Amino acid sequence: MASKIKKHRRRETTAPAASVADKIPLVSVIIPMYNSAKFITQTLESLRYQTMQDFEVVVVDDCSTDNSVEVVEAFKNLWGGGINIHVIKLPKNTGTPGLPRNVGIQFARGKYIAFLDSDDLYTKTALEELTTLAEKYQADVVHTDTFLMLFEREPKSDEEYFQFNNLDELLAPEHLTVCQRQKLPVVSEPTFETPDLTQRLLQWVSRGYNWESVTMFCKRDFLLANQIKFPKLLNDEDRVFSFWVLFSTEKFLRVPNTTYIYRQRKDSVSHKKFPDLTQHFNKWFHILRDGINEFETIMERIDFFAQRPDYRHTVLEFFFNAIFPKVSAPYLQLPMFALNDFIRKKCHDDDAAFVLHLFNTVNIHRLQIMKLQQENIALRNELQKYQTAQ
Repeated sequence: MASKIKKHRRRETTAPAASVADKIPLVSVIIPMYNSAKFITQTLESLRYQTMQDFEVVVVDDCSTDNSVEVVEAFKNLWGGGINIHVIKLPKNTGTPGLPRNVGIQFARGKYIAFLDSDDLYTKTALEELTTLAEKYQADVVHTDTFLMLFEREPKSDEEYFQFNNLDELLAPEHLTVCQRQKLPVVSEPTFETPDLTQRLLQWVSRGYNWESVTMFCKRDFLLANQIKFPKLLNDEDRVFSFWVLFSTEKFLRVPNTTYIYRQRKDSVSHKKFPDLTQHFNKWFHILRDGINEFETIMERIDFFAQRPDYRHTVLEFFFNAIFPKVSAPYLQLPMFALNDFIRKKCHDDDAAFVLHLFNTVNIHRLQIMKLQQENIALRNELQKYQTAQ
């Protein structure tokens, strides 16, 4: 590898509860959950019928206000022996799937960690395929280049409800589409990613990989040894997590297997929109500021970035440009004095470079808008003169 990765002492973890079975599972499937009563049964059903059964399920409930927990507990009773389902109830809502996943990683006992969202599903051979690949190639991470998209379907009547809940009917080929978000071509066979971190960086900023954590099947010891965890962000926590994973291992295995089924929903937390511009700005401003701080912290731990400030700038500039449009829209619409006062209250001395960059970028946008407005006025005046002359 082009750079030696700094090693860290393995963090001590809390011992599992006494009720957990003695047998250590091969895989721990971590499911963060919030108000998922409508979908969690289907998610668990996709695990129930896995062709590989040597796994545990760790459901971390983020203070659901519906009966999600009761639904999972009822499913545990129906499941029977063989697979352990553990439910962890957080004392306070975190508002993000990242922090519940961190709790799940600490609780999990499996050799491998798989991430599954509470409204998504696995194909029936998913865990068998992923563990076979991880074991055969001794990979720290198995990255799936593609996934299946299940577009949201609702039962139209009581008669259709059984069909809606039937997994085979739900996952019929006509309801699924093979997708990829990465820009790199899909590999045709299992392939270790280049050890050249400069090349990885160029591919990362070009959206060369799937950033979603659910497309990354990780060795648990690898995550703990490098202290890799999800940041406390309301959005884009996967982008930070996957970056940390990608630049912390030589054994990053890309595979053509399609094992994950993503449900496209309009009412998910990540798609939540605020009608109030100030709320919208507040959310994305914190994601932008805190995300940049997270990237800074990660890069300080990795020699490749610690020794190359230009590459660190590339990462920060990329993240800033990716998130800034979400911030700039309300910034340009709300009164300047109100937003400037907000930034003074929310930022600290350590954020000086970030604030300067933010103000410079916003002012450039304002100047560009003023220039376009002036050009528009000039064109309208010319058109008016032409129409008068006619």
